[in-house]
Amino acid sequence: MTSAILFVYGIGVGFATAQLTQVVLADVPVQQSGQAASTQSTARQVGSALGIAILGTALFTTLKNSTESQVSGLVAQFPQLKDAVDSVTHSSGGTISALAGNPQTAAIADAARNALTQGVSVAAWIAAGALALGLLTSLRLRPAVPPPEEPQAAEAAGEK
Repeated sequence: MTSAILFVYGIGVGFATAQLTQVVLADVPVQQSGQAASTQSTARQVGSALGIAILGTALFTTLKNSTESQVSGLVAQFPQLKDAVDSVTHSSGGTISALAGNPQTAAIADAARNALTQGVSVAAWIAAGALALGLLTSLRLRPAVPPPEEPQAAEAAGEK
């Protein structure tokens, strides 16, 4: 199910990207269209990279902090489990299933699952906020008004 949603999302982004380039180039003189297209592409690439960095940071910071806070009592009681808690963050959650298989670390795995869910939620809310900000910003866009015709050009057109 998730892959189908991502597939539809990817197609939508592809269609939107092409339309966005058209919107950007609509009001640009032909002589400057290459510069405008490359500026728009650069802004899109930088925005994507920055968005991934921000969302990844939110996800993994929440994963680390939430896991540590949920099992702080357990780690205080058994200091050797600190490495197991650290392994969750260092493996991006990859060790959760291995920790769940060991009865001594199963509580850490449960805490890590909850923390991962919280991290995804935080990242999703940040992404939703960025989308809302983008929507609000785009509402300010207005179509370009063509410059008024000069009187001489209008008279010349009427004489022909």
